[in-house]
Amino acid sequence: MNKELEKSGESLSEIDGLEIRKNYSLSRLTSIGTGGRTKIYVSVARVGALKKAMKLIKGPFFILGSGTNLLISDRDFPGVIIHLGCGFRRLRLEGDRISCGAAVPLARLVKKAIENSFAGFEELSGVPGSAGGAAAMNAGTHIRELGDLVETLWMVDTKGRRRSFNSSAIQKKYRSSLAPVPGVITSLCFRRLPGSDPRRQAERAESLANGRKLKHPWRERTFGSTFKNPPGKIAAKLIDKAGLKGLHIGGARVSPVHAQFIENNQGASALDILELIKHVRQVVQERYGVLLEPEVRLVGFTAEELGDLAPYAISTIK
Repeated sequence: MNKELEKSGESLSEIDGLEIRKNYSLSRLTSIGTGGRTKIYVSVARVGALKKAMKLIKGPFFILGSGTNLLISDRDFPGVIIHLGCGFRRLRLEGDRISCGAAVPLARLVKKAIENSFAGFEELSGVPGSAGGAAAMNAGTHIRELGDLVETLWMVDTKGRRRSFNSSAIQKKYRSSLAPVPGVITSLCFRRLPGSDPRRQAERAESLANGRKLKHPWRERTFGSTFKNPPGKIAAKLIDKAGLKGLHIGGARVSPVHAQFIENNQGASALDILELIKHVRQVVQERYGVLLEPEVRLVGFTAEELGDLAPYAISTIK
């Protein structure tokens, strides 16, 4: 552990509301089941502690939600992994608004919203992850994205300041963070819109959730969809048409159930999965002239390992 990081760890340990663990294994925290150890793992109990922590963290850091849509290198992460704890799991209905902590499972938010006639949430039924993670990538479907529904987003920026952004100020790009500035998304607020029909919404939600169970390899270890859909095209159809379903590299394979999913089928390493992602991109580009962009977040790999994926990585190491 370098001196700067060690100093950060010592300073963080003095903050009430933080739980610090060193050399903490990450593989158990990711849905795909890969990841090395992080030098410092910080579980944050409340916003006040997070504000203090962000002022002290030096060097690379990453926010870990429920561990979906994430591929972490199997080597040690030379920085701080932040996880939002109990103080960020509150879900509250107040009149025509729902406020939701970033650590609330998205499925729980969707259920609460549908039960209380918040139109649009039914289209997110079956989407995995936490509310904060969904906001960090504007998760959703081809019909609806979370950013379409957010009224206000709260976050703590990298200088430890708590900030809020209304619907007109947040970013609403396809599979990109809603946050306009770097930092940690802490909570979201949604307003009930006209046009709700609870019975129809519940039926639609059930239909979508059941459909995903039939079409997606939900019994396997995956991180969800691997690629963004190119404009006017569907990534899964391109991969399937290229004959890549079932393709193995090491312990990783393109799901034979749905081509958008890569499975940790036989104890895959993070590099097995990364190489499979790169290979799928290469084949699709060669055959159809379409360069697929990864939807999965890539953390802790070197530029050499990433190759053409380097511009898409969230955090790289030397």
